[in-house]
This record gives sequence, structure tokens and C-alpha cells, in this order.
Amino acid sequence: MSRILVGIFVLFVLSGCDRKHAEAIVLEKEHIAVQEPTPSPSPALDTQNNAPAAAGAEPEEQPREMAPDEIEADGVVMKAAMRGTGRDPRASAEEQWLVKVRTDNGRTFNIHSDKARFEKIHTGDSVQVVYRVGKYTGTVWSADFE
Repeated sequence: MSRILVGIFVLFVLSGCDRKHAEAIVLEKEHIAVQEPTPSPSPALDTQNNAPAAAGAEPEEQPREMAPDEIEADGVVMKAAMRGTGRDPRASAEEQWLVKVRTDNGRTFNIHSDKARFEKIHTGDSVQVVYRVGKYTGTVWSADFE
């Protein structure tokens, strides 16, 4: 039964995307190192009675202005010195080589590359890309070089 549901889900996802081919210009390249291990946080204590704080007691984050030493990269705000390091919020368990491209129709997105291709490509190069776009949202779901 679960195989049938998974199969239906895959068909639904694939039918909701259009595969497109385009020529693109390389805007920038970025290497992101492996995520640094972080110590596990200790549970928050209620200052009234030194008991663990109630679940959901954390206040919601409110929008604020960026500090002078902060930057925005791919929708993530971080300190400028953290970009590309293991402390970058976008870092994962594996190294990443990102290539930001702009297609001839003006769409801009990142392509996860392998190290060999990353080293061959230079900013300003023209490349052929294949990407999947959601039919209803216009979101780029996956992208690769041809």
C-alpha cells in the first residue's frame, strides 16, 4: 500500500514541474565549507524557579534592521565573516560548490556543482543549464548543467 502512495506522490510531483533548457551567464561562484560541529545547547531554565522552561516559551523573532557587519546571502542573514565558512548557516554535512547563474529570460538561481566543474567555470562564462520549474508557483526545484 505504501509503495502505491509513494508512486502516486512521485507522479504528482513530476507532473507539477516543467523541465526547461536555457543558456545562462555565471554571475558568481561560492564555496561553502563543511558545517562545524556545535555543542548541544543546555535546556533553558525558568528564572523564577530554576525549572526547565515550558515548551514554546521562546518569543517569536521580530523583523529588525541588519547590523553594519551583517550581509544577506540567498535569503539568509549572517555576519560577513561567516560566509563560506563552517559557521555559515547554509553549511551542511558536505562541502558545497554553488554557482549562481542568470538565464537568458532573467531567472536567477544557484546550481550545486561538483568541484571539478566549479574549478573550470569562471564568472561571466556562458553555460547551458537544465532546470525544473513548478507549474503553479514558478519555483525552481532543481537545476544542473547540461
